[in-house]
Order: sequence, then C-alpha cells, then structure tokens
Amino acid sequence: MLEMKHIKVNYGNFVALDMGCDITILEHDIVGIIGSNGAGKSTLIKALTNQVAYSGEINKPNHIAVHLQENNYPTTVNCRTILEGLLQTSYRKNQRLIELVKFFDFEKNLNQKFSQLSGGQKQRLTIIMVLYQDAPLTCFDELSTGLDFETRCNLMNKIKSWYANKPAMILLITHYFDEIEKLANKLLIIDHGRVIDYGRITTLFEKYIGYSAIIVDCPEGVTVLNDYQIVRGEQGQTVIACKNKSHQQQIVNHLNQQGYLCSVTQNSINLIYLNALSGITKERSGQ
Repeated sequence: MLEMKHIKVNYGNFVALDMGCDITILEHDIVGIIGSNGAGKSTLIKALTNQVAYSGEINKPNHIAVHLQENNYPTTVNCRTILEGLLQTSYRKNQRLIELVKFFDFEKNLNQKFSQLSGGQKQRLTIIMVLYQDAPLTCFDELSTGLDFETRCNLMNKIKSWYANKPAMILLITHYFDEIEKLANKLLIIDHGRVIDYGRITTLFEKYIGYSAIIVDCPEGVTVLNDYQIVRGEQGQTVIACKNKSHQQQIVNHLNQQGYLCSVTQNSINLIYLNALSGITKERSGQ
C-alpha cells in the first residue's frame, strides 16, 4: 500500500505541490497521473523518491523503481554490457533477465551499442531494467514520449501483459490519455500543484459525464433535443452526456436521423479531464 497524506513541496516561495488531501493506492492499482506541464506530476514522483523535501506523510514500500524520461547510458559498449553492469549480474546465468529480454523481443539488440538503437528499442532497454527490479511500486514518467503510434501500442500491450497478475502498484505519468485508458484503473488529476480529483476511472467518468458520452465531430454544432445535456469536449466536437443505455440509444437514433456520424465512449480520460477542469474553472470564477 502507498499512502500520501497532505503532501506539500515548496521551491523557495513557489508552491510546486500542495495535494491538500489523503491519497491511498493499493496493490494491483495502476494510477494514471495527468495534468498540464508544470502541474506538479514529476514533483510528486520526486517526493516519493526523496529527491525533494516535502511536508506531510508518505507511507510507502521500501523499494521503488523509477522510469525516467531520459537516461544517459554509455555509448561505447553494447547493450548486454549495460544490462550486466547496471544490474550487477551475468546475462547468461540470469534466467529472469533472459526471460525479460525475450518478453520484450530484445535479444537481437543485445550486441548493439545504445547509440545504434531506435527510440522504441531504447525505451525497451530501460523498461527491462526497471521491471527486472520487481518492485512493489514502479513509477513511469512519460514512458513513450517521442515514439510513433504503433510502437507505443506495442509497448503498452507488453506492459499490460507483464503486470496482468502481479500485485504491484504503478504510477503512470503521461500526456497520452489512450495509454491510461489501456492500462490504468484509477486516475489522479493535478492542476497547478493541487489535486483536482482521484478515484476509479469508471467512478470519475460517471461523476463528470454520466453513463456514457456520445461524441459528434461537427464544427457547426448539432441540433439536439431539450433533454440532451452537452458537456465539454474538444474544439469542433459536440459531446452529449447519456443517463443510461436507453437514453444513449434514443440519442443515437436521433442523431442518425439527422445524418450525423457519432461515437460512444464510457471511459474517455480526455472528457473526464476537460470536465473536471471546467468545474474547477467555474468554482474559481464564482459561477
């Protein structure tokens, strides 16, 4: 279990993080952490790993593995030497490491230098070393930044498969909301250093949207019925909140009759985020 109680981090007079509440993360939880640049996401990881001073209380496992955005490895030696040196083991004699390398399809890259690897291969090398630690808590900071869509999807599938039956806790910082939808069961939203909300994704979706949402890509707007509730979506979209399955079907039928193409979602992280922030904005403006 990971417990964070009223964590606050100051950089001089600047408040980088002031969570203002207690957060509890359990075994098997994969928590997506989202917020704009400078919201305090990486500061939270630094507090967890004692890289910055903080006030409050953190009850955490003794061992935490961290995947950083950037890693500087030696460029003059091959990847096998990097693995053996940093993990202090012999690859040939370490069955667990061999299995991890095979799991991530990295055998053919062992004799390559780090500088010869593609972006996806570099990420796999780091992930192998992070997962090898088999830590009860692992923090991934921008796991797939800079990778193309197909490489990201393959990497997420590997991560999901690896942790499928492990009692580990994962904190996943990412700007790619589709990764959270694929991997996470909980969501932590941070804005300007403060926790906006935390909970199960299904619970937060119901809180901010409802049973489901119907998304219509139409920059000119959509003709809706009186009982349709419009919620915040991306620019050029009309997003209609549905109360239940029958209400959803009623709206879809109406839109089809109007000639609109639409999609239905029950787990959009983007919609949760936009509407959670919209609520905070209204509170701050006194609306």
